[in-house]
Amino acid sequence: MTSVCTRHLFQSGSKRTGCRNIIGYARRWKNNRIDEQRMKYMGPDKPAAEWILLNGGKVRMSNSNKWIVSFWEFPQDNFSRDFKLTHIDASNTEVMSTGFRYIKNIPYLQSAVFSNCKYVDDDAIQYLHGSVGSGSLKVLNLSRTRISLLGIEQLAELKSLRNLDISGCAGMLDPHLDSHNSGLLDFLKAELPKCSIVLQSGNVLQDKI
Repeated sequence: MTSVCTRHLFQSGSKRTGCRNIIGYARRWKNNRIDEQRMKYMGPDKPAAEWILLNGGKVRMSNSNKWIVSFWEFPQDNFSRDFKLTHIDASNTEVMSTGFRYIKNIPYLQSAVFSNCKYVDDDAIQYLHGSVGSGSLKVLNLSRTRISLLGIEQLAELKSLRNLDISGCAGMLDPHLDSHNSGLLDFLKAELPKCSIVLQSGNVLQDKI
């Protein structure tokens, strides 16, 4: 009887876990899906800000120094195209790399923080070039994400950066970092000479700010 009851509880627990996983996946898919029509109609800034807010992050726009922390605080009907997205803080949220398409054409984005976003990986980096190309993106935090050694190498292309935090990301925890990629961090330093790069908490590779 005990084994039967234990097996029943285990199976019930597995079913509940499976349901939670499915619900979580559906939520993430919904909050990170790309609405091309809305981007075309509204321009890039408002949909990008809504993406961050829907996932529990916060944003700042060019018309205010105040952080907007709720989707319902964001202007829904009366939104001026003059309001430019300048700051993103998506720390500890469920933003995914697919959603980064929302910020690929944000020309005034100055700071983007994605610390401890476990669904952010190398695929996200390609969408940061628009802000970097405009010279606006100065601060990028990818600490404790899934950015790999390959992704770290790609970050060298983001020439406008002045502050980069990659501490605790997958690449910095890779056991092959020292033995097979000893020149990677020197390469990053050489390619971003004006950037303060945080490799570990309290460990700054260079400080040029």
